[in-house]
Amino acid sequence: MNKLSGFVAGLCLIVLVVAPVPAFAQREADSPYEVINGRPQDFTEFEELASGPMPWVRDRTFVPDYRAMHIAQTKRFEAFLDKYPNSPLRPEALLRMAILYLVVESPEIHMFRQQLFFCQGIALEQRSKQKMDLCQQRFQLSVASSDNPMDPVYQFLGQQILERLVIQYPRARRYIMVGGEFRFDDEEIGAIALYVLAQGAIPKDKILHYETIILEYKIRPELMREIQNQLGH
Repeated sequence: MNKLSGFVAGLCLIVLVVAPVPAFAQREADSPYEVINGRPQDFTEFEELASGPMPWVRDRTFVPDYRAMHIAQTKRFEAFLDKYPNSPLRPEALLRMAILYLVVESPEIHMFRQQLFFCQGIALEQRSKQKMDLCQQRFQLSVASSDNPMDPVYQFLGQQILERLVIQYPRARRYIMVGGEFRFDDEEIGAIALYVLAQGAIPKDKILHYETIILEYKIRPELMREIQNQLGH
């Protein structure tokens, strides 16, 4: 798996507990939607979607199909956006959908995972740790030799959404889960969108994205320190 896909996969875990609202958007109490258990309907459904598990999908051989899982999760966010076109959480839903698009595997990666599954099954029957390790090594080599382990069509869609967020919702605030509860935070959507875009950019553009984040956006301290380290500050 390449550096970009590894980064984005990790960021997906972070994004499961992070979300936004535009600076100009309505406050939570002003949401025009029905209130459920004391919470605006769009906020309640978004929190359940963002913090809940992804759909569990296995193929006919019972091998986990991560490609299908990520695509199914993007469909959930699409449904949320269709249902609540004016929700203040729209930028966050778009961000999460974009990051999910970036980690949709190409079909051949699932084929490699099927091969790994059967190889490890034989190794387990033979109780051979050496063969088990060899199965994993072959899988990693197959992924590394792939032209693009991530689906280029979905990668393009994800990048388009990120670029759109930078233009349309650069100052949208994040909505972060802390202590089991979501709350608003000062981190901005534009910063995260640029940060993700920087991972697949050429060195010159990557530096430009990082410098723009430092100069123009609010971002959580640990990520700011990482960016500064990358720039040698």
